[in-house]
Amino acid sequence: MDSVLARASIASLCSALFLTTSEPIAAQASGAAPTIEEITVIGRYPGPPLWKVTSGARTLWIFGELTPVPKGLEWDPRNAERVLDRAGGVIGGPRVSAMTLNPIRLFRLYRAARKLVRLPEDTTLADQMPAELYARYTALRARYLPKVEDDEEDMRPALAALRVYGAALDDAGLTMDSDVGKKIERKMRRSRAEEADVLVETEPETVIEDLKKVTPEAELACFESTLASIETDLEGMKERANAWAIGDVDALKRFDYPDSQGNCLQALLSAPGFVELRDELYSKWLGEAEHALATYDTSFSVLPMRELVAADGLLAQLAARGYTVMAP
Repeated sequence: MDSVLARASIASLCSALFLTTSEPIAAQASGAAPTIEEITVIGRYPGPPLWKVTSGARTLWIFGELTPVPKGLEWDPRNAERVLDRAGGVIGGPRVSAMTLNPIRLFRLYRAARKLVRLPEDTTLADQMPAELYARYTALRARYLPKVEDDEEDMRPALAALRVYGAALDDAGLTMDSDVGKKIERKMRRSRAEEADVLVETEPETVIEDLKKVTPEAELACFESTLASIETDLEGMKERANAWAIGDVDALKRFDYPDSQGNCLQALLSAPGFVELRDELYSKWLGEAEHALATYDTSFSVLPMRELVAADGLLAQLAARGYTVMAP
């Protein structure tokens, strides 16, 4: 529990405490790119080129992370390494810390989190939603998770849908569990650059209490959004993953990234406490980016792809503040 909570984004905290081992939702794509029937990864793929933000002679280079990615992806880090070798500063990705090392407190938190993922007694998943929505869910579950677990009907809707989502990704040759982000973090730590940690600290109990305030309507919105993603966007996910792996910038620009966690987490994060955490994280990252652009000739950071290309993303906010933003 403490290892999950110690280094987690808002989305990871939701997954750890409310959705346990579930995966976040991928954004939908609107651009056209070559359809790929299968993803076959051979050798080392370059990943995306770096985005560039400048202020006079100073430059902030940004690596765009994407999930899901092809299974077995071997990422070539040389693009990032060339920048890190000369960077004076690096900015970590935004994350939340809700760490506790007290074993008694950890046990209490674990019990509280376990209660959150179960429906009230004498209620089932079918009771929580319209029959049409439940029928969509059972059809997808039969396709991707034909062996139904005994506790399936006792799960909260968001968790049940996200289990199916994870199985659908696996079937499509995709994974949320790549080591690209971890490799980037290690290389940033090992560089000789000054490191800025974009961190917001909160209490685990606060996270659990905020999760308890998620409304049934918000959870059903998450549930429906997850189903829609499986039904309509698996091919789009493969196209985005392939474009990201080979560094196809033109294709990456054509795609739409409405939210790196999708509408599901957007609904779950509507609780005031989560909105405040998200806003504080983004504000801190922008502050560190401006500091780097005022201080170092070369600096480096990492952000989700959505924040690089969306009209309201963090790079668009930097552009609105007068910085020059250049895609690869």
